Amino acid sequence: MKSRIDKVEHIWCSSDDRWVYIEYDADLNVIGLNFMQGDEYDLFKRDYSHSDEGLTGFHEDILATFPLMNCSNSLSFINKCMWLFHSALALREEYPQVHGGYGKQCCGKV
Repeated sequence: MKSRIDKVEHIWCSSDDRWVYIEYDADLNVIGLNFMQGDEYDLFKRDYSHSDEGLTGFHEDILATFPLMNCSNSLSFINKCMWLFHSALALREEYPQVHGGYGKQCCGKV
C-alpha cells in the first residue's frame, strides 16, 4: 500500500533540461517520481504531475540494490535514476529480445 502523500515538489533542473515531480510521505521519504524533458511547465503540470509507477519502482530497486545513505532524496541521485531508467527503456526498445520475453531463459534453464 502506498504511503499518504504529504508533500509534492515540481523542480526545474536546468542542467538536465527537465521538470521533476517528487512525492514525499510524512517522513520526507520519496514515494513517487515523474519527469518531463523540456521546459514547458503547463504541459508538465497537465500531463506529468503524477507518479510514474515504473520510474518510482526503479528508484526503489536502485536504493535496495545499492544502499546509499542520505542519497535517496538528493536531486542529483534522483536525476541519475531518471537517466538510467530512460536509458534502459531506450536500449530495450533499440535492442528487443529476439527469442521471446526478457528473463524466460536464464543460466541454461528453460
